[in-house]
Amino acid sequence: MGKSSHAISGVFVFLLLGIFAVFSTIMVLMSAKAYRGMVDNAAKHNSIRVASSYIRTMLRSDDESDVLRVEEIEGVQTITMENDWEDIYVTRIYVCDGKLREWFALKEIPFVPKNGEAVCDLDSMEAEIEDGLLKVKLEENGTAMEVYFAPRASASGGDE
Repeated sequence: MGKSSHAISGVFVFLLLGIFAVFSTIMVLMSAKAYRGMVDNAAKHNSIRVASSYIRTMLRSDDESDVLRVEEIEGVQTITMENDWEDIYVTRIYVCDGKLREWFALKEIPFVPKNGEAVCDLDSMEAEIEDGLLKVKLEENGTAMEVYFAPRASASGGDE
């Protein structure tokens, strides 16, 4: 009887160890899946935050009287800022091929949307100026965000 009770307790310990190993593996796999989901979700929202921040920064850095307008060129809607620095330069912010892009060039250089500098992934951008307020709607992977910008220079009536 003594040998069989040791054999049963040995099998029981081995069985408990096996169950522990199986549940530990399941926990690691579930944790990895949850982590991957959080990283994907953060990356999904990161592009739209980068786009929003980029647009606000560009608008603030170029906040001068009467330089801002919304245009459609080559079938692409752009936020356009035009500056006269000895020559006339234009900065265009727009979406092309799933990317938020920036085009900075002399005004006389023809606008080629695909040649703009890619900033980040973005599915769409819709902009309009209403009562001096620029409204920009951004969308990426089903997530939407709106950016509002009231130019200070045009509100004050000068380039201050």
